[in-house]
Amino acid sequence: MRYLIVGNGRAGLSAAQAIRKRDPEGEIVILDREPYPCYYRPRLPDYISGWRKRDSVFVVREEYYRQHGMLFRGGVEVREVRPGDRLVVLDSGESIAYDRLLLASGSRPRELRVPGADLEGVVYLRTLDQAEDIIRRGSRASRAVALGGGLLGVEMARAFNEMGLQTRYLIREDRFWPQMLDRTGSGMVEKVLQERGIVLHKEEGVEEVLGEGGKVAGVRTTGGEVLEADLLGVAIGVVSNLEFLEESGIGVDRGVLVDDRLRSSVPEVFAAGDAAQAFDVVHGEHRVVTSWLNAHRQGEAAGTNMSGGDMVLEGVVPYNVIVIYGLPVACVGLDLPPEDQGYEVLTGDYPKDGRYRKLVLKDGVLVGGTLIGETGEAQALENLVRKQADLTAWRDRLFKPGFDLRQIPA
Repeated sequence: MRYLIVGNGRAGLSAAQAIRKRDPEGEIVILDREPYPCYYRPRLPDYISGWRKRDSVFVVREEYYRQHGMLFRGGVEVREVRPGDRLVVLDSGESIAYDRLLLASGSRPRELRVPGADLEGVVYLRTLDQAEDIIRRGSRASRAVALGGGLLGVEMARAFNEMGLQTRYLIREDRFWPQMLDRTGSGMVEKVLQERGIVLHKEEGVEEVLGEGGKVAGVRTTGGEVLEADLLGVAIGVVSNLEFLEESGIGVDRGVLVDDRLRSSVPEVFAAGDAAQAFDVVHGEHRVVTSWLNAHRQGEAAGTNMSGGDMVLEGVVPYNVIVIYGLPVACVGLDLPPEDQGYEVLTGDYPKDGRYRKLVLKDGVLVGGTLIGETGEAQALENLVRKQADLTAWRDRLFKPGFDLRQIPA
C-alpha cells in the first residue's frame, strides 16, 4: 500500500504518524514545495523577533522520516492530480502512483494588489524562507508598516517592533480583529500595542506602495496619508493551495470538501488542514478553519481512515490562541455572535485586573468564548464547544472565584 501525502505541515505529518501506527509496512511518501522538515508556523514571529532560535521552530528533524520509514521529498511542486489513474504529476513531469492520497497542501498569503505591491521590501510571513528574508531585510531597515487586522497582522507588527523598527500598524476596520473580538477585547490588545510604541492607524488600508530605486520607501494610505517605511508587512488573509486540483474532478469550494472522516468526493482521496473544508459545528456549515490544533486533529483522523481505521471527526471549531507582549488571548468558536438571534453573552463582572472572560450560549449550549489575561482553560473551552456542551446546570458557577471550565465533563 502506498500512501501519498501532498504537504508536510502539521496536517500532513499527523496523518503520516497515524498511518505508521496502524500500518508498519506501508510505503509513505510526503511531498512538499519547501525543503525543510515539518516546522511550527506559529513560532515564526518569535523567530523573527529573536525570542526563539531557528532550531526551536522545527517539529521534527530530517532523520525522523528515515527512522519511521517515511520518504520526504522536499522542493517539489505538484502540477496535477489524476484520480482516475491514481497519479500525482509533478512540475518536472514525473508521475507518482498512489493507493491512498492525502491533500494537505496548506495555504498561502493573500497578495496585496495595489500599485507598487511588487517592490522589494513588501513581505509576507507564511514560510521559514519568508521569515529569514524578513530578518535579513529588518537588519538594514529602520521603519516598517504592518497591514492586517487579524492575528498574523498583529504578529507582524510585534515582530517589527521587537526588531527595533519604528512600527506603524494599519487596521482596515475600526478596531483590532473585529471578526473575533468585541470592543472590550480589542481595546485591551490595542492598549498593549500602544504601550510598546506601535502606532495604530484604524480604518486605514494601503492605497499605493511608494518606491525608490525599486525598493519600498513608504505607503500612501487609503486616507491619503504618506507613511515612510523600509518594509511593508502584508497579512490580509490566506488562500488554500488548490490550483493543482482544477482538472481533477475532486469536489472543491474554498477548500476540498470532505465528510466527517476527511474523505473527499473521490473515495481514495482525503484532505486535511488549511486545504480542507470540513464541518464547523458552531456555524453549522462546511468551512476552512485554519488553526494548528484543527490541522493536527484532521491529519490524525485522515491518516487513521486512510490506513483502514474508522475515526470520525466531530467537526472543527475556530480556535485561536496568541500571546501579545505577555497578554494571552484565546478566541474560541462563535465568540462574537450576531445580535437578535437568541444568543446569550455572559461576562460576569469582567473585565477586571487585566483579565476578560466571556462565554456565549445558545439555548444553554456553549458555542464560543473569549479569554484574555488568563487562557489556561482555552482547550477545555474548545472541547466543550466542539462537544456542544449544555451548561444550564453550571450557569450559576461559571463566573464564581476559583471556578474552572476544566471542572465540566464534556
